[in-house]
Amino acid sequence: MRLDRRSRRWLTLQGFLFTALFLLILIILGWLSTRYTWEVDISSAGRQPLPAATVALLERIEEPVEIVAFVRPDDVLDGHIRQLVERYRRVQPRMELRVINPDARPDLARDYGVEGQGEVVIEYRGRRESVGVPSEPRLSAALQRLLRSGEQPLVYLSGHGERDLQGQANHDLGAFGDYLQERGHLLQAVQPATGSLPAGAEALVIAGPRSEWVGDVPERIRNYLDAGGNLLWLVDDRDRERLGFLAEHLGLQLLPGTVVEPRAEELLGVDDPRLLVVDDYAGHPGLSGVQGVSLLSGARALDLADNGHGDWTVEVLLRSEPRHWNETGDLAEATLDPSAGEQEGPLMLGLSLRRPHPEGAGEQRVVVMGDANFLSNAYIGNGANLNLGLALVDWLASADTAGLLAGQAAPDQRLQLTRQGIAFMGFGLLLGLPGSCLLVAGLLWWRRRRA
Repeated sequence: MRLDRRSRRWLTLQGFLFTALFLLILIILGWLSTRYTWEVDISSAGRQPLPAATVALLERIEEPVEIVAFVRPDDVLDGHIRQLVERYRRVQPRMELRVINPDARPDLARDYGVEGQGEVVIEYRGRRESVGVPSEPRLSAALQRLLRSGEQPLVYLSGHGERDLQGQANHDLGAFGDYLQERGHLLQAVQPATGSLPAGAEALVIAGPRSEWVGDVPERIRNYLDAGGNLLWLVDDRDRERLGFLAEHLGLQLLPGTVVEPRAEELLGVDDPRLLVVDDYAGHPGLSGVQGVSLLSGARALDLADNGHGDWTVEVLLRSEPRHWNETGDLAEATLDPSAGEQEGPLMLGLSLRRPHPEGAGEQRVVVMGDANFLSNAYIGNGANLNLGLALVDWLASADTAGLLAGQAAPDQRLQLTRQGIAFMGFGLLLGLPGSCLLVAGLLWWRRRRA
């Protein structure tokens, strides 16, 4: 077919018009994309919408929620945080996002107590919660803590010389109790000798009873646990004798003596072997937000009972260093003596126990810490002691929603291949595909040579 000058001009004009119209369509589509949003969720089980538990949580919000994100404008976290918050705003329009550049406003970052790039602070009814690594489960957990309004009290034993969660003495836990109340916990002292333990409590705190039990208190504590109650047990000096029944009921045992630090003077400048600096939180999910070292004083080592621990799932919360041991003799002349029941570290200083709740949904949870001093007024300000205590209570308080606010894992996160599939991937991609390309190239070369 021969083309004259007129045909060539027409084809040139056609090409120009096609290019111009194509570019115009792209410009219009680009403009529309800035004005309108359309999303299609093809993920497993529709993972883009929020889980039902999170939606129910958002429906409880009655006042505005301000989410303040400290992130640089050019950081990839900026877009991630905006998309994450937008998912919440579709369900709860009372949530507002404010993005602040921490480099431009370091004063605001200090005021909010922000320590890292991408940190998010949630404000609701005058209270704040920080989320270091923004994600749907972490954001929902923070909202749940802010919505906690004290319907279920956090109860603690009294009447036997226990450490008081509202006391002011150095050995009391009053400062820790103040922080708990700021986070929405309702504190309530109970005397089990004169009444039963509340069945609907967030948790029961036992911290250092000093006098003998009156009446059937041990039996009431056992009944509380059998009914599914949560427990925070802060082990103190005489607990091995006075609370032996509780350790036996949980399938645990308290090792004799006090865990000692042979390098106390070198590490702390204080010649007191009872002081322990620990930072091994054993990767426990409830302590994922705890960073830094904790300072313990006079800690007791924990162990599992020889006869087992029933249907409890036991996990380590806090572990000592290998150089530590439980000294049963004179602390001023501490030396490891296995014949006296002393064990070389690492020793378990904190344990968590959990099992399905016997009378309802969620889990029953128990925390046993081998030291009560670390949360006392005298030690609460050292290292990560406060954050450790708050994390333990939060883990106990969230037992009734265990697993509900966790993101659903996609079923295709792992690639599982048969032996034949692995062989095909190896030989097929490494040898077969290049060989096929060479074969096609050779055939084309041969055909062109003969043409």
